[in-house]
Amino acid sequence: MKSFKTTILIASLSAMTGSVWAAPVEKCGGADIANGPFAYAQTGIFNATFSGTGGDALNAGFDVAAPMPKTDTAAENVFPGQGGLNECAFYADAFIGVLEIELVADASGNPLSTPVKVALDSALGQTIAGAVSVAPGAWNAFVPGDKTPVSVNVTNPNVAPAYYGEYALKLAAKADGFGIGVGPGVMLSLVLTAPTLTDKTAPTVTINKPAVEEILGKVAVEILASDPNDSAAATGLASLSASVSSAGGKVLNLPLALTLDQALTAPAGVMVTGTGEFTPTGGTGELGTVIGAPFAVVSPSGIGTYTLKATARDGAGNTTVANKTFRVGYDVGFTKEFSTTPCQTGGSANCAGQFKFTVNRSSTTSDGAFMVDHSVIVKLREASSNAEVASHSYGTGAIGSYVKIDAATTPSYETNFRRGDWGATTPKAYKAEVYFVDVDGNPVLQKTSNAVTF
Repeated sequence: MKSFKTTILIASLSAMTGSVWAAPVEKCGGADIANGPFAYAQTGIFNATFSGTGGDALNAGFDVAAPMPKTDTAAENVFPGQGGLNECAFYADAFIGVLEIELVADASGNPLSTPVKVALDSALGQTIAGAVSVAPGAWNAFVPGDKTPVSVNVTNPNVAPAYYGEYALKLAAKADGFGIGVGPGVMLSLVLTAPTLTDKTAPTVTINKPAVEEILGKVAVEILASDPNDSAAATGLASLSASVSSAGGKVLNLPLALTLDQALTAPAGVMVTGTGEFTPTGGTGELGTVIGAPFAVVSPSGIGTYTLKATARDGAGNTTVANKTFRVGYDVGFTKEFSTTPCQTGGSANCAGQFKFTVNRSSTTSDGAFMVDHSVIVKLREASSNAEVASHSYGTGAIGSYVKIDAATTPSYETNFRRGDWGATTPKAYKAEVYFVDVDGNPVLQKTSNAVTF
């Protein structure tokens, strides 16, 4: 009887003070929430040039994908929403089209020190945006993780001469009220120049260097450009310039100094070679070396993915833009991929795989210095399934839990993975992956070891 009365009392108190005893309510009822922005993959050339009322239409495309939950369980996936009817929505609707317009260079091709925003609801903004046809313009009833291809057609907006110049247009998806970020979108370079009555052929541009894969150091740049000698009215190559941007925008339109082997304006038909170099952070100097401050997650080196943009203009204002994407990484080499013989066929939970590797910058374009980078992450994966079983980051603790750096005696990184730490009881083949945080703050794979059985 005493137990029964106690139960009644607790129930009564719960009813009187419901907010105290009520179980916490999970957002969206425990559903998996797809936070984050849209992601994009470009599938065409997004540079268009029109002189006066002429020029052929540009056809290109890109893919846009909705975010997925960071942790995807068996529960339903929903978008977080921003209150109202769209909160915790299973489906979302988005507009796809021109979201931003900026004037970045004048009618002569001179870059503006401060880009000028063009309001989308202004007459100029409506004219330029109206020349960009996007299909689908409305993406309806998509769920987290959905992806859709988008086609883009750009025609000459035929603006008044006072508005000639180079415009940067951001094409992106926007889902108001569904809690989905717009993301970086896809950038369209739209160059509008004065009409040319005779010379209508744009210059040719070829980027020979850098290579697609570069080791951290001084990255050589070589660009070839010429104005075709296809008529007596050809005006010759008037300008050649280059800039570099990183994939995530940490480095944005960094101008590069070019040395030209021909004076400009170069006659039509004459090939002009422009050479220069781009040095990412850590490519030279003490920073990130044994005697300098180490790199870290909050102060990363210059490894990463970049795009070199080369712009050539002829005497009539015809413009050609060429882009080349290249990756800059460390020179990583494994010097130890080892497990003891007993562990390869049996052994206990204490059996471990031992990994040791060096990290250097280029010995060809720099001094080959050993790089000290505390953003290091080593992931261990099953060789057969590629499933990740363990991950170690930089630290000064036990070598079985951290990646340690010995920069004083024999410069190297090393870490050990113990089989029992993830519950394995029998030997398997594993491989180690080495990651470092790049210039834009993203962990990037630099090297994969050979398989080690333990």
